[in-house]
Amino acid sequence: MRTVPFLRAAAVLIALTVIASLAAPAAAAPPRAPAAFERGTITRRPYVVMIDNHPNAYPQTGLDQAAVVFEALAEMGITRFMAVYVPGVSPDIPSIGPVRSARLYFVRWAMGMHGMYIHAGGAPDALKRAREASEIIDVDALARSGGAYFTRIRARKAPHNLYTSTARLEQAAARFGNAAINDPELGFLIKAEAPPDQRPAAQELDYFFIYRQDTAGWTYDPAGNVYLRLRRGKPAIDAATRQQLRASNVVVIEVQERPIPGDPKGRIQQDVVGSGPGVLFQDGMAHDITWRKDSEAAPLRFYLADGSEAAMNPGQVWIAAVPKLSNLTVK
Repeated sequence: MRTVPFLRAAAVLIALTVIASLAAPAAAAPPRAPAAFERGTITRRPYVVMIDNHPNAYPQTGLDQAAVVFEALAEMGITRFMAVYVPGVSPDIPSIGPVRSARLYFVRWAMGMHGMYIHAGGAPDALKRAREASEIIDVDALARSGGAYFTRIRARKAPHNLYTSTARLEQAAARFGNAAINDPELGFLIKAEAPPDQRPAAQELDYFFIYRQDTAGWTYDPAGNVYLRLRRGKPAIDAATRQQLRASNVVVIEVQERPIPGDPKGRIQQDVVGSGPGVLFQDGMAHDITWRKDSEAAPLRFYLADGSEAAMNPGQVWIAAVPKLSNLTVK
């Protein structure tokens, strides 16, 4: 990819960071905890980045520093991530990726976050909606207007080798403008964590999307009050830190999906506007919830059985959208 002069140094830094991380030894300490996506504190558009989860894309870089991560099916049983970073709150991240393509349901989630939507191409309906939606700023790596903010590395094969960084997304925000937002309803309610003497000794959960043998899971760590991510039963790590991914809140929701008739690439559609059941895991406890998103532009909310809105622990919120809640197992 041809890079304009003032961005070449950033492109080299991204490439060197990813190449070095692929062979780096394990870090001595856990990564810095990502900031909470706290309601009333967000004054700039979040960076909402599509992240590859094809086997050739693993391990990814930058998921550990996201405030929110969405995990949902793409096609052929392969899932995709959408990572949300809050400018001025989330830490600087020299490498984020691999960046992949858009799907309409991810665009709709991004619209509820008023984000800069970062992707590399996408399904036709997703591209059309991302261009037209006034709630987001569309930054497409495959478009002339957006390509300068990404780089491809030689250590991996395309299409699993496209990366960006928070520094480059800052430059994109400056170019596209309209980065400031004023929406007091954006973000989650935040609560205090359960004290150590109220945390259970253990909790495990796993879920699958299509294939039972292709599981994702989490193991609760009461000392840190976090959930440690598993990929097919083994620790899922970040390529840069070499540390296991961890979330303070894990939300598993049921979202109906169906194939798009006649789609040549076997793409699916998911019903992310509406409501459905789910389970919230935090403090080592499981809470039945209902998710609700009243319109494309509305935020995604979670409600407890008594009708009150669920509040999150400080730290990362990981949202997994599975086709059936029966795909979830809790131990």
